[in-house]
Order: sequence, then C-alpha cells, then structure tokens
Amino acid sequence: MSGTLQRRVPGALASTTPNVQELNAETVTVIATSFLKRIGHKSGIRPKRVSLEQGVYTIEVEMKKLAAVVRVHAETHEIKEYEIQSKSEESSLATVSARTIGLFFMIAAIANVAMHFAFQTLGF
Repeated sequence: MSGTLQRRVPGALASTTPNVQELNAETVTVIATSFLKRIGHKSGIRPKRVSLEQGVYTIEVEMKKLAAVVRVHAETHEIKEYEIQSKSEESSLATVSARTIGLFFMIAAIANVAMHFAFQTLGF
C-alpha cells in the first residue's frame, strides 16, 4: 500500500490568468513621467491632465520650456505614441513682470521731474 501525501503550500496558488494590474490615472501618469525621464527630460516634469478615450489614456505633461503628450494603451500598458513640442509664447505682455512695469513708471516720473526743472530754469 503506497499512499501519496500531498502537501499544500500556503500562498502558492496556480492561476491560469496572468496578474495584470488595471490602469488608472495615477499609474498611467507614473508610466508617462518615467518614460519622459528615460528619454532625457529629467527635471521639471509636471503632469497637467489625464484622460481616457476609446481605450487609450492621453497624458499631458508640462516641462520647463516644453509640453508633451503621451498616449498609453489601456489594455497592453504600452506607450502608443508621444509628442514633445516647445511651449508657445502667450503674449509679450504676459512675460513683463510687475517689477519691470514699476521700474518703467519710476524712470518716467524721474524724467518728467527733471524735464520740468530743466525747462523752468531755461524759461520755457
């Protein structure tokens, strides 16, 4: 009489389906930002927007002087495409700071006072 003894190991379950993590906005953002770091954009990466349309996640990322759009397939987790563009300048007034405007007003006021006294001493 031979008997077989089967020993069950706790936690070792055989599964026929692979353990695939379902994607969400956070995991796709990590995929996109790590991809951008791997291709050379190491600092200044700020995720701006994530959307899911027809099984493809679209991640919009801002960098210092660039903007990137990365598309990740929802089921296969692979990056389908990416696009990196330079940021468009909004307007020249947007780049002028309040300090610069204040400096211009100070120079104009000093020039006005100087011209006033100069014309007064010359008799104009």
